[in-house]
Amino acid sequence: MTLRKSILLFIGLGMIAALVACSSSSTKTPPAITIAATSGGGQSAVVGAPFTNPLVATVMSGTTPASGVTVTFTAPGTGASGTFATPTPGVTDTETTNSSGVATSQIFTANTTAGAYSVTASTSGAATPASYSLTNTAGAPAAIAATGGTPQSAAVGATYGSLVAQVTDGDSNGVAGVTVTFTANTGGTGASGTFTSTTSNTETANTDANGNATVTDLVANSTTGAFTVTADFTGDTGTAASFALTNTVAVPPPLAAGNYVFSVTGTNANGSFYWAGVFTVTTGGGTSTITGGEQDYSDFGEANFISAEPITGGSITTASGSDSDLLITLNFADSYINGGAGNLTLDASMASTTNGQLIEYDDWGSGSGELRAQSSTAAPSAGYAFYLSGWDYPNGFPLVLGGVLNVNSATGSGSVFDANDGGTLSSDQLFSATSFTGPDPLGLVTFTLNPSSGGTVIVDGYIVDSTRIYLVENWSDGFATTAGEARGQGANTGTFSSSSISGSTYVIGTVGNDTNGALDVAGALTFNSDGTVSGNLSFNDLAATNPAQGGAAITGGTYTIDASGTGNDGGTGRVTVTGVTDGATFTYDLQLYLDGNGHASVISMDEGDGVAGQSELQASATFTADNFTGPYSIYLTGFTTSELVSGGGTSFGEVDMVGVLTATPSSSSAGTLSGFFDSNDVQAGGSLTPDGPASASYATTSTNGVFTVTPPSGFLTFYMTQTAGSGVIIENDNSGLAIGPASPVQ
Repeated sequence: MTLRKSILLFIGLGMIAALVACSSSSTKTPPAITIAATSGGGQSAVVGAPFTNPLVATVMSGTTPASGVTVTFTAPGTGASGTFATPTPGVTDTETTNSSGVATSQIFTANTTAGAYSVTASTSGAATPASYSLTNTAGAPAAIAATGGTPQSAAVGATYGSLVAQVTDGDSNGVAGVTVTFTANTGGTGASGTFTSTTSNTETANTDANGNATVTDLVANSTTGAFTVTADFTGDTGTAASFALTNTVAVPPPLAAGNYVFSVTGTNANGSFYWAGVFTVTTGGGTSTITGGEQDYSDFGEANFISAEPITGGSITTASGSDSDLLITLNFADSYINGGAGNLTLDASMASTTNGQLIEYDDWGSGSGELRAQSSTAAPSAGYAFYLSGWDYPNGFPLVLGGVLNVNSATGSGSVFDANDGGTLSSDQLFSATSFTGPDPLGLVTFTLNPSSGGTVIVDGYIVDSTRIYLVENWSDGFATTAGEARGQGANTGTFSSSSISGSTYVIGTVGNDTNGALDVAGALTFNSDGTVSGNLSFNDLAATNPAQGGAAITGGTYTIDASGTGNDGGTGRVTVTGVTDGATFTYDLQLYLDGNGHASVISMDEGDGVAGQSELQASATFTADNFTGPYSIYLTGFTTSELVSGGGTSFGEVDMVGVLTATPSSSSAGTLSGFFDSNDVQAGGSLTPDGPASASYATTSTNGVFTVTPPSGFLTFYMTQTAGSGVIIENDNSGLAIGPASPVQ
């Protein structure tokens, strides 16, 4: 290679290297700018006071301190914050970094609002600002005020809601950690309260982060009236916090804690239903809550039966409006009842704290029945006078059955029954060996009844006490859909004779059906010593050809009682009543089954009708209007011809009413009734109606214990059973059909 060529090659390579060098230099990344909080974070200062240390930030350019760079410190514009000691104090401060890249803020002073917050330091080119966590703390406690729980009231013996007092500094910031003393007014008498944690009228509590001191355990003493609780802290020179409290009359829960047994018979869109069960009530704070239970539900029209279904919960409230009825909602998991809604509602008018009359009060069905506190779940013992009423299955004939069941008999001795199945009569029948299972913890017992001829009858019973069991037939027997009641005979079992009934009067109340449809029969039957029956009787079957009548005198009839050694071992308390008549419009054959305690189950034994129910011994006193006085819990259940259904036409749908009527005598022979009824005539094309006003007048009649009741239209007959005024009311006009019990409110 020539010297010239070598020189040219060298120059060319040098130029290439220079170009490459220039290219690398043009794409080099400059160092990153960062800013960090070096010191000053994590401090606290009392409101209005300066923080001890300034805020310090360091700015770096890559790994090199950036000097002469502007840094801006920024505090929040609202809430807890502070100001920098700049020529014009404010929430921002701009400083320049020194040769070490460090910028230092001016003195920072807390404002008057307590709380935690952040101050930032930022500089141009830094992606993320530096942050300092600071806290303004409250000043010394300066004041206290009641901020929760005043005014309020509590029933005597009940616990008040929370009492909250807030301690603040001079800038109205809540002060934490202050001991506050709550004091209920002192003195040996008068309304006041006691703190349960100290069993005295004082209690202390420390304030929380917001300055709030809270107590939750003040219990009203036994004296009604207004009183004051004060709250204060040591060293307070101002006014103590004050709570205005009032002890009120104790309001008992709607129902006391315990188990309650209920029984309802009615109709829904499918036909007749029978419902019984028991639910458990727990109480607290003046309220009652249903926490469990079980039930049987039998629906003839839908061919549906549920046994021992759990009640999963429910509620009890006092109905609003003019009455004091209870609305009892029962919850369960069944997908059939109430279209899968999972609940049904009862409307109860309480005659006492332990028993009342009730109706179903929802749009799925209409029915009526009783509610009673359960006082025993002991196994059945001795004899029971009982009745069952409903429909045989699958024929659909009305069926009533009654008798005496001796559960202690291994052979059936001492038991007897009668049946009326659509006019087919079976009289003076025997039970062979009869057994029962249970009771379970809620008092459910299942009876297996074995007639000497015919199929087995299985009946579930919910025990109310040693003398009463509500019954629903269990469909596992494939026999019928019926329900009823059993009354315990106890020590009277097997001891009945003619003297057990001779000379006494029993008031009966029965419901059922005849060839025209629904039928009610009520009356007062006197069993004379010569074996004849006298008294007074009413019936109503909505038939134009057989109009309702009330208070007709009985002109004929005889009775016998199965004495010891006769019939089915005798002494059972079975009374046969034949040919009871007024000589013109009615004739009835009846069976009564005595319990020896003033009650008897009743069924009719006529080919033309079948009714069943209970009867009660009438007091021997002479009744006047003065015996018919005060408030009465009443339900009326029946049917009406005047309700129209959608599309026109007449419905014989069921109508049920429950409420309280107050009887006010105006003389020894007359008086007035007034009050309110809740009604359910959904099955008659109507609706649920609360607080329907009711008024009527009443008067004595020539028959002891029988009163006529005259509403604005039509009339009813009231048969009184006891001097205290309980009895049976039956409608005796052709506008409708109704019957039900009346119990004095105690």
